[in-house]
Amino acid sequence: MKMTAKAKNVKPRDPEKYEYAYLLFMQNVAQVDICNRVRVSAPTLQGWKESGGWEEKRASRTISIDDLVQKSLRMISDMLDNKETFSADSFAKAVSQLKTLKTHNTVDDDINTFMDFQDYLIRDRVNNKEITNDLIKLITRLQDNFIQYRLGNGKLRK
Repeated sequence: MKMTAKAKNVKPRDPEKYEYAYLLFMQNVAQVDICNRVRVSAPTLQGWKESGGWEEKRASRTISIDDLVQKSLRMISDMLDNKETFSADSFAKAVSQLKTLKTHNTVDDDINTFMDFQDYLIRDRVNNKEITNDLIKLITRLQDNFIQYRLGNGKLRK
């Protein structure tokens, strides 16, 4: 059985990168993409995964609201595609279920939006001189802090 990062007293040099990489890993982002987005090497990411027991944590997490929403959307889509067995009652129930599940942005929604926004900033900095590397780093740090806050993992950081 693998030890957690805490049990091994592993302290990453950059805790924000570690946390961001962990969040992306838990979202099933490809490891190559995590390395590119977080700007760490593959061996560093592998070390974090092993020392933190990330595989086990991801495997053991329970079904999330996002998973339920996705399943509900697939079910609704299947109902619409299958005209022979379409039932207005079943369709109405599925839509109602979806509305009760998806009442606000989830952390997954926020992470995806933040990643899209970061990609936009990186692309647009060529055309907009106000977008500097320091600005992108600050925005990324603030977004990471917000995600940690949403996850209930602590206080707002400075």
